[in-house]
Amino acid sequence: MWKAYQDEVIEAHKDSDLSESQPTKGNIEGGLSTIEEKALGNLEKIGRTSRYIDILEPAEAPKSGQGLYFMDSSSAAAECVTLMAAGGYVVHTFPTGQGNVIGNPIVPVIKITANPRTVRTMGEHVDVDVSGILRREMTIDEAGDALIENIIRTSNGRSTAAEALGHREFVMTKLYRSA
Repeated sequence: MWKAYQDEVIEAHKDSDLSESQPTKGNIEGGLSTIEEKALGNLEKIGRTSRYIDILEPAEAPKSGQGLYFMDSSSAAAECVTLMAAGGYVVHTFPTGQGNVIGNPIVPVIKITANPRTVRTMGEHVDVDVSGILRREMTIDEAGDALIENIIRTSNGRSTAAEALGHREFVMTKLYRSA
């Protein structure tokens, strides 16, 4: 999977100059130095026992059955959520360190953070606060349970923070497919 990601995503677009957009200013302030480093962090977050079963083009629907997929999409929040909605997402879980107000008119966007400062300064935008992990007041399993409970409640009609606050960001993008 990593080789396919390197060959099809990184190497195929190496001419592209992402220096003005990726990583974002917020990513840099949070300690990231490259977009590859951000991608590796995403891979790390899935856990040691999870495996990707396929890589999707932007807005492509999964075809390989149930499992974990990697979509080759923009990391810009509104564009990423829109592309994933176009690919069939019905609920979007959005981990954020520094906070993000992103919402979407097509799919609910559940924001999760473990950053106590983000909870303090942007708490109204956070759906799942797992900052207790850092204070050792919450285990990873308890954080996972809180997220699953929130996904279930949202799937049953509960509004997300973004929906309640009227955030409906949507980005139309031109999709470029490799020939």
